[in-house]
Amino acid sequence: MNRHSWLLATILLLSAASSPAHELKANRQVGALMHIQPDDSPKAGTQTLAWFGLVKRGGEAVQLAQCECDLKIYTGKKAAGSALLVPALREGKVGDDIGNKDRLLADVTFPKVGDYTLVLTGKPKAGGKFEPFALRWVVQATP
Repeated sequence: MNRHSWLLATILLLSAASSPAHELKANRQVGALMHIQPDDSPKAGTQTLAWFGLVKRGGEAVQLAQCECDLKIYTGKKAAGSALLVPALREGKVGDDIGNKDRLLADVTFPKVGDYTLVLTGKPKAGGKFEPFALRWVVQATP
């Protein structure tokens, strides 16, 4: 399966909402669809929910029990220096508009208006069958 077919299959398998704001990233054997509520336009200073639909090539979900996953958030459009935020990840379901599937969830408060880079990394725990990955997204916190 070529890269474009794998990305398309991942999008379909995640059963994502039709919103164009959702961003899919893939690295090696793992892909993830990221969404920040509401509408990928987080408000600075307000806690929001970020979720990631994480799947292996072929569409099988990656569970936290299989993955040593971390989310780090950096100020600006590059992941340079120390992370500003390192929110805890948990599994859970998100609303019906996005599908009722397990996702990786994180509560995030962007401190001020501007660009932030989210970096989701993971490596397999015992029993996990995928290559280590690093996926990046840039989001903008609004007033």
